[in-house]
Order: sequence, then structure tokens, then C-alpha cells
Amino acid sequence: MKIFISHSSRNKFYGEKIVDLLRSVGVKEDEIIFTSNTAYGIPVGQNIFNWLKSQITEKPFVIYLLSEEYYQSIACLNEMGAAWIIENKHAALFTPNFSLSSKEFQSGALDPREIGFYITDEDRILSFLHLISEDFQITKSHIIISQSVKRFLTEIGNYKTEINKSTTIEINKKQEEPIFKKEVIKSEPTKPISANQTDLFSKFTNLVISQKLKDDELILLHYIIETGRFKLMTGWQEQNEIGHIKEWEVINEIEDKLSRNYSSTLKRFELRGFTEVSSVTSSNNPKELKIKEEIRKHLLDLPDNVMSIIKESVNKSHYVYPAKTNNEVNDLPF
Repeated sequence: MKIFISHSSRNKFYGEKIVDLLRSVGVKEDEIIFTSNTAYGIPVGQNIFNWLKSQITEKPFVIYLLSEEYYQSIACLNEMGAAWIIENKHAALFTPNFSLSSKEFQSGALDPREIGFYITDEDRILSFLHLISEDFQITKSHIIISQSVKRFLTEIGNYKTEINKSTTIEINKKQEEPIFKKEVIKSEPTKPISANQTDLFSKFTNLVISQKLKDDELILLHYIIETGRFKLMTGWQEQNEIGHIKEWEVINEIEDKLSRNYSSTLKRFELRGFTEVSSVTSSNNPKELKIKEEIRKHLLDLPDNVMSIIKESVNKSHYVYPAKTNNEVNDLPF
């Protein structure tokens, strides 16, 4: 098996950093396909389309490096479609400025409800390496892995800073007046939510801020936001949703509060008016609930004070591992 990095050439830097990370933890050079670097790309004399087709049909582990540029590229979308059809193992990594609410992502070949993550998320990068270790030989030294991930995140962070600086310089060059006279545009602070407001989203945020929601409800919100599962299975399909939640809990090292209490948690959402029936059985019984639009359209851009409460509850629910003794063998730090 090989690792195929499906990416836009305009995101070459991020792809190169992913290659560096994989190599630094032990993935071999000939196990990586990255067409923006000739060392990992298409052999001389090969037809590009035939070669890529042969590689994809061998079912590599596909890393989808998703970005606005990716969805603007016909070649990238063709790669995605070809890999998706043969059901490869895969992971979706998002560039720092990619919007999960974009129409292209929500309606693309990849299921937006599947778990993906931003390449700046240290915990998820570690979980990703754990996933890679199931099919590829990587180092078991937690020190090497930790150093590699830290270096990866630092280089990504420095690159973002350079982009922001160069963008600022370009904007300043276009100013007709001297720079010391330019008007500084400040982003508006998050507006406080009035307790007198009666719309559903205000009711929702007020319940979070006043800490009226239980931990399993806050974890369900985090699950919905992170996976994009704005539709949740219920009734006879409930066990399927619980299966998704258990996988998510394992990957994120979260206690099984949500999977154990899914039925009652979903019922509380329903009673609070957060959900509505989106699909029924032939007997007219609910089999799927969806988050109401008044809430759903804000979930990917919640006020900071709301998100901090949700994240605090999730952080409290992470596994706490006992410290290793000197006699224990070093293993992966996941």
C-alpha cells in the first residue's frame, strides 16, 4: 500500500510539509505519491493519466488535502471521484483557511459528515499518525513523533504568518495615501446575546452560556460541529449513529458519555426544540432528525464564549492515562 496525497498544485507547500512529516516518522520514500515533487511523483516516460489511474486502482491510502483551490481544480475533483469510487482508506485534511460550510464541500463526493481535521490541530495530527501506523511502519518513539509534529505545526504557522504579511504589503502598495494616514478597519466584536431575545438561536446560546445543558448535550454539539452531521439517526437507525459516535470517541480519546446516553440526549434536544423530523419510515415513525435551520446555519461560526463552554466540557471528558513506569516499553503517544 502507498499513501497518495491528492492536492492542488497551489497548495504545494502544505503537501510538502505533510510529506516531511510522514518521512520524519518513518514512512518510506517509495510509499508516498506526491505529484508536486518529482522524487515522489510520476516516473519519467509515463503517461500522467494512465499512471495516476494505475496507482489509484491499487487502493492507496488517500490523503485529501482540501482547500478552496482544490475544489476549483478539475484534476483534483477527478482524483477525488476516482479514489472515492473504489472506496480507499482515506483521511480529509483541511488547509488553515478552508471553510467547512462551503457549498462545494457540503455537496462533494466526500461525505462532509465524515471526520476530517485542520492541519493545525495537534491532537488530530497525532490521531492521524496512529491511523497511518495501522498500514505503515512508523517509529514507536514518542519523542520523535512529538518533535516531528511540533516542527510540522511550527512550519505551517510560520507560513501562514508569511502569507498574511505579504497580503498586507500588497494592500499597502495599493494605497493612494501614505500608509500612516490609512484607515484601520477593525473586525466587530461578537455581539452580546440579549436575554430578552426570543428567537431559537438566542434560546440555544443562552442555554449554553447559562450552563443549562448537560455534558452529553455539549459533547453532542461538538460531535455535530466537528463531523458536520447536522442530521442524526433515530428510531431503528439509532444504533448506526451510535456506531459513528463510538468511532469518533475512540479517535478523539473521549469517554463514552455520548454513545451511552445518545437516546436521552437526542430526546432532550428534541424537547428543547433544537431538532425536527427530517425522515420517516413507511409507518410514519421518525428515523432521522435534523438540527433546525435557525441553529444549524450558525454552528460553524459560534460566538467565542459559546464555543469555549462546549470545548471545556469536551476537554473534561478526555481519557486520562496513568503515567508510564520506567519498565514500560515506549509506545505511540495516542
